[in-house]
Amino acid sequence: MSKKITRRQALLAVSSALLLPVACSQSEARLSRSSATFAHGVASGDPAQSSIVIWTRVSEVEDSVDVDWTMASDANFLDVVARGQYSTDRGRDHTIKIVVDNLAPGKEYYYQFAADGSTSPTGRTRTLPVGHVEQLVVAVATCSNYPFGYFNAYEVIANDPSIDLVVHLGDYIYEYDENGFGGEAGKRIGRIHEPRHEIVSLDDYRRRHAQYKTDQGSLAMHARHPLIVMWDDHETANNPWMDGASNHQPEEGSWAARRAASLQAFYEWLPIRDPGPGGSREKYWRHYKFGDLVSLITLENRHTGRSQQISYDEHLGQIDTPEQAQEFLRVVVGASNRNMLSLEMEGFLKSELKESVSSGRRWRLIGNQTLMAKSIAPVLDEALFDRLRKDLKGEGARILGNLTRLGELGLPEDMDIWDGYPVAREKFYQIAKDAGARDLLVLSGDSHSYWTNSLFDAPGLAMGIELGATGISSPRSLLALGAQGMQRFDELNAANNKEIEWTDGRYLGFIRLRIDHERAHADFVTVSDVESLRYTTQAVHAVDIVHTNGSLGFE
Repeated sequence: MSKKITRRQALLAVSSALLLPVACSQSEARLSRSSATFAHGVASGDPAQSSIVIWTRVSEVEDSVDVDWTMASDANFLDVVARGQYSTDRGRDHTIKIVVDNLAPGKEYYYQFAADGSTSPTGRTRTLPVGHVEQLVVAVATCSNYPFGYFNAYEVIANDPSIDLVVHLGDYIYEYDENGFGGEAGKRIGRIHEPRHEIVSLDDYRRRHAQYKTDQGSLAMHARHPLIVMWDDHETANNPWMDGASNHQPEEGSWAARRAASLQAFYEWLPIRDPGPGGSREKYWRHYKFGDLVSLITLENRHTGRSQQISYDEHLGQIDTPEQAQEFLRVVVGASNRNMLSLEMEGFLKSELKESVSSGRRWRLIGNQTLMAKSIAPVLDEALFDRLRKDLKGEGARILGNLTRLGELGLPEDMDIWDGYPVAREKFYQIAKDAGARDLLVLSGDSHSYWTNSLFDAPGLAMGIELGATGISSPRSLLALGAQGMQRFDELNAANNKEIEWTDGRYLGFIRLRIDHERAHADFVTVSDVESLRYTTQAVHAVDIVHTNGSLGFE
């Protein structure tokens, strides 16, 4: 497939025209603030055709409290369709989560909560449609780190009336202490993690979720659009697998207890359905059906099936030549027992992809945490990198040194992504092929970078395309190379890897994905600043995606 994307410049011009620079300190999203009683706002999500979850939390209370809730078909609450009362207490951190049933499909609703004489902000939500659906517009978000800056991209999403819902691919919160990833920026702009230590206990995770839900952009987005949310690693700890995490040490107690605490807080603080009878919180995957247009299947690839990540620190010292590197990839990385998804998750994926195909839906989206495309670190033998090797110090020098070595050996940049689990990736592709679903549109997060990738199985059969979302506020670590070094690395990465069409790690923002029966169109929307509440926004890239030869391709 050609690296050149036809019509790109025209698409970009149109997309940018829709995103004129704005100063957002006076934005509509900030006009409605939460009261002290409902300091963490309202949210909705996990939608179905006839039901949806609505959420809030009662602040400034110690004991149990009764909360009234109301849902209407209009913003003035003249046509009330459902109401009720819910009692909450410390046992669930005074959060309220209601599954509102018996709703009409594909319809917009408004909701409010009331307690102790106060009324919450009004939330707006929408159920999933049935039958023929002309269009779906989705905001794809990931990686919101509080200390790094304000969630301005959330505010842009909130103020976009074309968006139907938000798909959040994980890293909704971060677990680090005040000196961890983002700590320096947080101290500079006054956004320091609370609690200040690394979060481990249930109370810790609850307090961290509470802090993130005070960001004004977050409050606005959750009130304006329903949310489909997944977790990645930082909702618990960096780089977890079934039996541990790279950021969990024995002195921090039981891994099982820590994970259970983190997932309990996740379910308490987000508008998602609790497990059914006999279910477990870890088994969190979904199939969202948008009439005849879209299937969205979300994956769980952290806690229920993932093998421990391979650490380069443990292996690179024994690898001296490209030949040894290839043997390492074949024997160690490519071991048949290295899994990403659980058998139960694979079974769910198999049945739901078959259902999607047999039902005739036009598009199959996969909500996926980490990058799926194959990539090998490029060789950095240009004068720019020679100069950087002389000039960079500290973290920048370390990163460039690692990338240089990986490029010389022909190894992938990252072992945490699907490149570290090639057998599992081929199993995933085989499941899709068996279901007749080689037209996958994979949405991926985690990398803090934008991507457009073409996906192929090991023999070279096209499996679809991948759109990678950058961070809401989390920057790519490779920015330590400087903007010029980062840009050139990304250019070389795309030029030297068949599956990478384009990538750029210099920006923060989200993807706005518009889907109709003919094509999908993606705008890569950025915000100019996250350390200030004043910023501009633009689309830095745009692509059209079409069905071709039994799969998908960029037009």
